[in-house]
Amino acid sequence: MLKEKDTIVAIATPSGYGAIAVIRMSGKNSIKIINNIFVSISLKKKLSENSINLGFIKIKKKIIDKVLILVFKKPKSYTGEDVVEISCHGSMYIQNKILSIIIDQGARLANPGEFTLRAFINGKIDLCQAESILDIVNSETLFSHELAINQMRGNISNIIKNLRKKIIDLLSLIELELDFSEENLFVLNKREFQKILDNIIKKINDLIKSFKIGNALKNGILVSIIGCTNVGKSTLFNKILKDERSIVSNIAGTTRNYIEENLIINGIKFRFIDTAGINNKTKDYIEKLGIKKTYKNIKKSDLILYVFDCLNEEILMKNLKSLQEKYPKKKIFILINKYDLIKKKINLRNYQDKDIFHISAKYGYGIKNLLDEITFFSKKITSLKENSIIITQTRHYENLKKAIFYLYKVKEDLEKSIYPEFLYISLQTALECLGQIIGEVTNEDILSNIFSKFCIGK
Repeated sequence: MLKEKDTIVAIATPSGYGAIAVIRMSGKNSIKIINNIFVSISLKKKLSENSINLGFIKIKKKIIDKVLILVFKKPKSYTGEDVVEISCHGSMYIQNKILSIIIDQGARLANPGEFTLRAFINGKIDLCQAESILDIVNSETLFSHELAINQMRGNISNIIKNLRKKIIDLLSLIELELDFSEENLFVLNKREFQKILDNIIKKINDLIKSFKIGNALKNGILVSIIGCTNVGKSTLFNKILKDERSIVSNIAGTTRNYIEENLIINGIKFRFIDTAGINNKTKDYIEKLGIKKTYKNIKKSDLILYVFDCLNEEILMKNLKSLQEKYPKKKIFILINKYDLIKKKINLRNYQDKDIFHISAKYGYGIKNLLDEITFFSKKITSLKENSIIITQTRHYENLKKAIFYLYKVKEDLEKSIYPEFLYISLQTALECLGQIIGEVTNEDILSNIFSKFCIGK
């Protein structure tokens, strides 16, 4: 994957016109190349040390641009190699011309994420920290930014490294047991072993549980707007977004597929979904597919907004009971829509008043109160204790789940007094799962998948 002898180059700033642009170069020939095309205003000698230099990019005595050159000598650079950054004017012609000149001097265009990949391979960061850099670039809210910063600082990496050290300690105890088994000496203290194992399992379970919060803060809290056909779901969706995003009509079943839009409220990202109306009597094949997707969205949602517009409390309770039985752990807000027409408050048996909202999606009545409650609910499910460590990466979550599976297997086998060799195998597998999170254990497919998501200048 990495050709260590190559010197790579890329435009690090977004494509398009701007006041300035940054071109980044990394590799053993970076300083040599820049010395071939750069002339300092002070006419000082060739660049060789960490420095900031003002001058001109020249090719065949022709000035291309006045630039600022930053030189970072290895190993004190982002990649751990010699790095040169060129700040030039933002003209697309200038950017591409300088890039072309550098490539002509022997560099090659960098692959997506290759600068960060080199930082990982050269030991400047671990894999967990590399992923955090992408999260920082993509962060949209205060919370997602803070989570990414904590990960970049190595908070999660340090916990994983500590857990791996404890597992290695357990492996060492088993090795001692195996070494002395032929002499009929028992050195493995099961009670002490069990104590260390339980501590590891608890900490990993805490990380696994944190993923729900981390995923919500990073990717957004999923809120599905559901209900029967023609109750005003799309009108409500548009009113919340303050945009005519969904088509609204008096024809039942207008929304056949779900529509999703993001909205940031008080620094928290929400993903609102306008779903197809639930109509169990329909014979329309396309409408049935839309309803099937509605139930899929309900299953993965953090909050359900169930919209009604009928005064028949029995039908309302019947539909609500059916939904609660199917999804008993889902939080549901009941929205009695078209209140401007009904003008009567409905109290539902066995349901808290604070979760019932009388609204008019058309005129906006009750929408502010609804959004306030949605925000309050979101703060409860994303509440963090001070110094909490939260995981946000699906890859981390999956590896932690695998690790905990094998650790529980060790716990079970220990209670059954299974041979130490089998304990060793399960512990070793758990160790590898944790190692994949921080890059202690990697393969090329994992690295390719992670770094392909980066932009070419990072």
